[in-house]
Amino acid sequence: MKRINLPMLSFLLILLCASPVAIAQNVKDFKIKMLGPANLNFRKSPKRIVISDFQVNFQTALQLEDKKKGGKMWRGGLKGDAKASLTLVLDGLNIEDLQQLTDKLFEEYKAELMAKGFEIAPIEELWNHSAYEKNREKRWDLKSGQGGEKGDEFGDIVMRPTGQKFIVAKQNMENKKAGPLKLANYEEQVEMKVSNQKNDFIFNKVVLNVISFDNALSETTRALNRHAGYAQVKAETDFKIDESSFNRFGIGQMVSNRGVEVEGVLEKQKFDASQGADVDKRGMDAGVFHVWRVEDKEDINVSVVKCDSEKYKRGAEMAIESFLDATIQKLVDKAN
Repeated sequence: MKRINLPMLSFLLILLCASPVAIAQNVKDFKIKMLGPANLNFRKSPKRIVISDFQVNFQTALQLEDKKKGGKMWRGGLKGDAKASLTLVLDGLNIEDLQQLTDKLFEEYKAELMAKGFEIAPIEELWNHSAYEKNREKRWDLKSGQGGEKGDEFGDIVMRPTGQKFIVAKQNMENKKAGPLKLANYEEQVEMKVSNQKNDFIFNKVVLNVISFDNALSETTRALNRHAGYAQVKAETDFKIDESSFNRFGIGQMVSNRGVEVEGVLEKQKFDASQGADVDKRGMDAGVFHVWRVEDKEDINVSVVKCDSEKYKRGAEMAIESFLDATIQKLVDKAN
């Protein structure tokens, strides 16, 4: 039997207890699904790819709000308005670091495509396509990354690589303000038009959404809460490439239904705000009138979540690389 020296064992235990426990960063299992026709493949397509856009949206804050409107009660009485709002802000990130990370990921993406036998065609081939010619100066921009732009949602920062230009829809089309949904629909219509035509290239668009916070309350639960007379919002830290991210090749859009989650980036935390309505069931007599008095109430929760910049960058890199590598492999499988 092997003997263990007790003093040495005690020393090792002391070291173990004194050392902080580090949670390894791991990418959780995920699956890639391609949306589109069941028989879609790229066997007859040219092995040339035009990357129309490559955007990484970093969520640096989240804002949630719920409101229960007050008024007269069914059995008499009065309720005031109830409102709950929650604002979470991620602290510790640097815009320059996010730009460098985006540039690195894009170069790796192109290198992996070329390693799999695909040529990266110049963006001018797509820019000069007939689908983009109509009112092009009013509708489209040809631009590279500019160190971060404001996204459609509160707290979102949109990053594009600086080393290549991409086709981006302008916010103001024909002097008429277009909301995010209308703009996205317009972009997709034009992109599908290009993809459905016979071209000397495969149309490609990459959109990656890196989130740190997630809404932890379903709309059904919120509706039940409002019926009960109070407003409530909940959120939690949840670092991942979310399910709205995609890599589109032609008319085939590759997604991960549950996103790509990375452990060990942010400490697990939960946040909430809730507010019940002020109620006056009896009221009071005021001469010929009966008066009810209620106040509108609001619960406001603003929290700052600290993050380790190096852990964040490494986690984002791992998740995005895993997602893009899996989509490229799916492309290769459909092309051979």
